[in-house]
Amino acid sequence: MRKTMLATLLALVMPAIALATPGPASAEMTYAPAALQAAVELTYTEPVRDGQRITWQWTAANHGDTAATDVVITHRITPAVPVTLTSPCEGTAEKITCTVGELPADEEFAGRIVAELPADHSDNARIQGRATWTDAPETA
Repeated sequence: MRKTMLATLLALVMPAIALATPGPASAEMTYAPAALQAAVELTYTEPVRDGQRITWQWTAANHGDTAATDVVITHRITPAVPVTLTSPCEGTAEKITCTVGELPADEEFAGRIVAELPADHSDNARIQGRATWTDAPETA
């Protein structure tokens, strides 16, 4: 009974997932720490237009518990127009790829994209993007 109460108390106060094995009242508890994960969010500022030039600032922020590795941000501008890129971005009018690499937890990485709109283009261009990453391996 004492073991069971202690195991129940531990399961309530530890920030993890506790799994009980079915059986008699003196069943042992298996302690499994909650998985740590990265959570990368990509945001854009409102575009700034100056004549035929349009500029977006973007930010990738890791709101997760652990570092994100192999972070890659992919942007697409509609319509496809010539762009001026800043490091670590490369690409063409159709697809812009920014290889960030590692992004620690609670850190941000920012960049800028400038597009040149054709003289006959009166509407603003649109930008869409996505972030991909791998969770950093857990260390012991």
